[in-house]
Amino acid sequence: GQQVNAGEILIRQKGSWYRAGLNTYLGKDWTIHAGVAGKVFFKQAKIEKFNGRRELETIVGVAA
Repeated sequence: GQQVNAGEILIRQKGSWYRAGLNTYLGKDWTIHAGVAGKVFFKQAKIEKFNGRRELETIVGVAA
């Protein structure tokens, strides 16, 4: 992944298409920001929804 500094915007989105993962945080308009300096990574995981169904989600994180 690409190197980023703390506070940089990783993904601008409307709605939660991507989920904030390790060392990231979600802004009030669903923008994902880097919490620390490091390398960006993407991973997919099956997340359980409120109704018990499991869906594949893409998680964005920063490895410090």
